[in-house]
Amino acid sequence: MTNRRLNLLSLDGGGVRGLSTLYILRHILEAIDRENPPKPCEYFNLIGGSGSGGVIAIMLGRLQMDIDQCIMAYSRLLKRVFARKRQFPLNSSLRVRPKYEIRRVGSAVRAILRELGLDEDMLLRDEDPSCRVFVCITDNSSRKMVPLTSYASKYCSTELYKTTRVWEAAEASFAIGSLFDPVTIGPSKRQFHDSTLEANNPMREVWIEARGVWYSGSLENQLRCMVSIGTGVPSIKRFTRGAFGTRTSQKDAIDTDAETNKFIQEHTELDDDHRLFRFDVPNGLADIGLDGVKEVDTVVDATQDYLTKELVYKQIIRCGRALDR
Repeated sequence: MTNRRLNLLSLDGGGVRGLSTLYILRHILEAIDRENPPKPCEYFNLIGGSGSGGVIAIMLGRLQMDIDQCIMAYSRLLKRVFARKRQFPLNSSLRVRPKYEIRRVGSAVRAILRELGLDEDMLLRDEDPSCRVFVCITDNSSRKMVPLTSYASKYCSTELYKTTRVWEAAEASFAIGSLFDPVTIGPSKRQFHDSTLEANNPMREVWIEARGVWYSGSLENQLRCMVSIGTGVPSIKRFTRGAFGTRTSQKDAIDTDAETNKFIQEHTELDDDHRLFRFDVPNGLADIGLDGVKEVDTVVDATQDYLTKELVYKQIIRCGRALDR
């Protein structure tokens, strides 16, 4: 038991629904200390995220924000990014352009850095990380998903590790293909976009990265607690017949629930020992668009309703105790 010291946090993607993640996490931290909830960076050794979860991971881990700071900053970011769509939906070649400008994400993150008194070109790389951070991104050419890390990782290229700035990492993580253009980062000028189709629920990626960092001995034996937070259980949709055969919607492709079940099956002993927790609002969020900034109140209300359920409340308390034992 004395070797169980590691706490891991996995954050799903969900755009506007990422606020749900933060409200759930606030309740977990309040279960540790209701009067003075700790910063996530003080309790989690590794935070990994996909899509909006990646941006939140950067704020909580690399920028060491407290949960209320992060809720306010992320809310402002959403308004800034989704405030208006492009005026001209077609480019010079008359091709349809994504609805929003990804540079607004970078601009919002740089503003947050300035507010915190930090260099707006601060690197994601952290020389002495007490809380390691990574975001999932996908190479636009190879379609291969890679982690963009604040620490040396065998899965993140040395070039990206040494040169990527915080705001660039946030842009790449948030560059949802249907809404934004891909992002060019690094000296090699490669393009990247989000990994929400490949790993919207990055539990497995968090586990793989943790295993690479703490490689001396079994990760299971070193783990105190792993927490995974979703952004709403996907709704069940019917298959539709298109011109080239059967298709599914993007919501079908992003089955975060299936990934959770598979991970628990592979690590059932962690679940049995109450060292693995998954929180995800089952109703009221799934059909809110990634850019549904006008439905922020609905996101908050549905999450608060979920958190008042007796079973969820008890799980939150157990989770807080597991993190603090």
